[in-house]
Amino acid sequence: MKVLGISFSYRHGNSQALVEHILKGAKDAGAETELVRFCDLEVKNCKGCGFCKSPGKDTCSIKDDMADLYKKVNDADAVVFGMPVYFGRMNAPAYTFIDRLYAMLNPDFSPRLSGGKKTAVAVTCGTGPAEDMEKIGAYISAIGGFFGWESKGLIYERNLLEKDAIQKCPDKLKEAEKLGKSLTE
Repeated sequence: MKVLGISFSYRHGNSQALVEHILKGAKDAGAETELVRFCDLEVKNCKGCGFCKSPGKDTCSIKDDMADLYKKVNDADAVVFGMPVYFGRMNAPAYTFIDRLYAMLNPDFSPRLSGGKKTAVAVTCGTGPAEDMEKIGAYISAIGGFFGWESKGLIYERNLLEKDAIQKCPDKLKEAEKLGKSLTE
């Protein structure tokens, strides 16, 4: 079993720490794991050109690191998405990834990526209502629905105003590891 974690954090902070603990739980349960830091990749924004929906085309026209990430996502049995929240929503890199997933849908919106994957979402923020975190989890679950992916859960922590504040939340880190283990079941 392969579990891919994608961190959309610019820094090695709270949301990435949750992803790392989810991956630890999966690894402890026997999975092969990999962490990709999306912000370290060269990925351009979708330009809405329609190339991916043209007859005979099956990928994006943009030649960047997203091509490798499509393969990693396709080859994984489970994918963990981790992002910080800015102003009540996911940060921009997470939206760039989602926009670029559009190229992995055929013109009839059937998926080009393999289905049957399990997903988990890890979200952190400095402040904000729990409803914002739950909306993000539901949104990622809806995107996964286009590909036939099964959401296994959302984990979030609020009021993390310092970079490594999640380290002061050992129960949350244990919860993340438990979520990671559930991805292998």
